[in-house]
Amino acid sequence: MTFELYDYVNSKGVNEFEAWTQSLQKKDRAKLNVKLDMLSKSGEGLFPHVLTGTTTPGIQKLRVKGNVQLRPMLCTGPISVDEEFTLLLGAKEVQSKLVPKDADKIANRRKSEVVNDPKRRVEHERVS
Repeated sequence: MTFELYDYVNSKGVNEFEAWTQSLQKKDRAKLNVKLDMLSKSGEGLFPHVLTGTTTPGIQKLRVKGNVQLRPMLCTGPISVDEEFTLLLGAKEVQSKLVPKDADKIANRRKSEVVNDPKRRVEHERVS
């Protein structure tokens, strides 16, 4: 079974996860894409410590190691929880702290927006 990936879009229709990904160095984008491919194929069955929880219930972070520690925030579903993930916010970890601060809480607000209006997400846009 494969899992569908979706990106959060803001109220103006801008795919913020795609924009964040475009701002990354090419090497970091490649590492991110490998992890997203793994997520699509394995879902929550990823290796331990690749997909981990946050202090906010229902929000997870994908751990992408490198010179820059990427920590995209995501959730299962939230429309079809057994079949998809929604990428809610691009984040990084700098000196063991998330940037932006409260990334999991921002992601949780965005998850609520998607639950209330499924048009607030689009199919994942891969950036090479």
